[in-house]
Amino acid sequence: MINIIGLGPGNIGYCTKLGEKLIYNSDIIIGGRRNLETITNFKGKKIELNTNLKEIVEYIKNNKEQNISVIASGDPSIYGIGKYLSNNFDKSDLNIVSGISSMQYIFSKICVDMNDLYITSSHGKSPDFDYILNHKKVCMVTDSKIGPKEIAKEILKRNLDRVMIVGENLSYDNEKITIAKPSEIIEIEKFDMNVVVILDEK
Repeated sequence: MINIIGLGPGNIGYCTKLGEKLIYNSDIIIGGRRNLETITNFKGKKIELNTNLKEIVEYIKNNKEQNISVIASGDPSIYGIGKYLSNNFDKSDLNIVSGISSMQYIFSKICVDMNDLYITSSHGKSPDFDYILNHKKVCMVTDSKIGPKEIAKEILKRNLDRVMIVGENLSYDNEKITIAKPSEIIEIEKFDMNVVVILDEK
């Protein structure tokens, strides 16, 4: 069985008890450097996940007799590695353990419900902003190419009345949540690792 475990938004305290138990019972854990650093006092082998996911798939297939856990930020089924691994392994071989996503986390912090929420991402694609901004409540996982400032410009281009909430380094000690109008967002010089919420102005 291959475990795919969501660690939560970053702080290990948000990992579920089940996820933590499975991790520490593993022979091997595979994950990004930042994620691996959060797992302390682990007696097994740690393998850093790089951009060549095909190599990781081959490694897992060649070591299936081992108890392997792949760890990921947030929830692996929300714009995470869960989809990729599900496409490369029989689903009967997988055990996906949900985590708290950065999207869930930021909505809890701003005390706004997630009902009728449109969820999307800008990772590796060109978002259809006409479609996205037709929704009254949006949450977008961003990347280095399309982040808060680019989203703000798209909102202003359409003369829409929206409020933006930008969550940076969520759940970490340097967490920062900015609530502002798009015209104010474009004036901010830099944003760290973030997720963006777009709401109708109220």
